[in-house]
Amino acid sequence: MKDYKLEDISSSFWKGLILTVILALFGGAGMLVVAKHRQNTTYTAERSVIISHRISENQLNREENQDPVVNTDLSMMQTYTDIVQNAQVAQVAKKYLPNNIRKQYSPNEISHDVDAVSHPQSLVMTIRVKSDNKENSVALVNAVAKGLKEELPHLQPGAGDVKLLARATTDNVDSNTSPNTKKYVAIGIALGGLLGIVISFVVTTWKKYVIK
Repeated sequence: MKDYKLEDISSSFWKGLILTVILALFGGAGMLVVAKHRQNTTYTAERSVIISHRISENQLNREENQDPVVNTDLSMMQTYTDIVQNAQVAQVAKKYLPNNIRKQYSPNEISHDVDAVSHPQSLVMTIRVKSDNKENSVALVNAVAKGLKEELPHLQPGAGDVKLLARATTDNVDSNTSPNTKKYVAIGIALGGLLGIVISFVVTTWKKYVIK
């Protein structure tokens, strides 16, 4: 059996370490390229509306008549969030879009990009639109809110009035970029380093037990 000196072991260690570092760097760089190629940014714009029945002055003075009206409106909020994604609302919303954006979307595409959420014990509903363009998201969510205001009485007879709150602007749009490049690079470094360790181990073992 071949005897190994300290210098041989030290040399093998440094060679393995250098190989591991090089492969880790290559792995990180490779995964960075993959992440950049797959990376996509989406923009979400929001606009809130209030949906409720008007309460007359007489009703305000008669508290027993006010609660049933409010409770009815509250119970309908979930239904209204479903209606926001209706194709008829999208069709009406399309006419409120600027010409350059209107050409890019069909009613089905608008419906697909729309989401809405209601809040517990609240008559406020938040409409959200996600797209790959900031200006488009803002235009779409404002148009959908107008479309809901116009079309809700036809889709849900007896529904409350839709009051549009502040318009969405490009200043309050949320963006989300995925995948996360840092995570991809970290995975690439880890895999490259692991490959370097395995290769170093195999080479060292081969030299020790096979090559004599």
